[in-house]
Amino acid sequence: MGDAVKAAEELREMGARAVLASLGADGQLLVEDTGTWFATARVDAVRSNVGAGDSSLAGFLVAGGSGPRALASAVAHGAAAVQLPGSVMPTPADLDPAAVTVTSDVPVDRELKEPVS
Repeated sequence: MGDAVKAAEELREMGARAVLASLGADGQLLVEDTGTWFATARVDAVRSNVGAGDSSLAGFLVAGGSGPRALASAVAHGAAAVQLPGSVMPTPADLDPAAVTVTSDVPVDRELKEPVS
């Protein structure tokens, strides 16, 4: 996780105002002027990851595109998307905000479960 935080900080040093990084099944990371946050969601069963990134970005933007509330929305949308078949985009009825955990205490020593590209 520390490597992901470092890479996000390097992107910010190059001019990015914010970095929203999907870490696959490991969650998502947000690094911006106001802080660094990490979020995860409980997912009962993965059916398809097609469109999960697009769903996450949509959730982030619909919630204002900044801060932990937008990160929570991004993760809720992405988690809903992976539980739907194919490229079906989640609707508000598919979201489970209570399944999302957001923290500013980023576990930098945590090993990622899957490779991030």
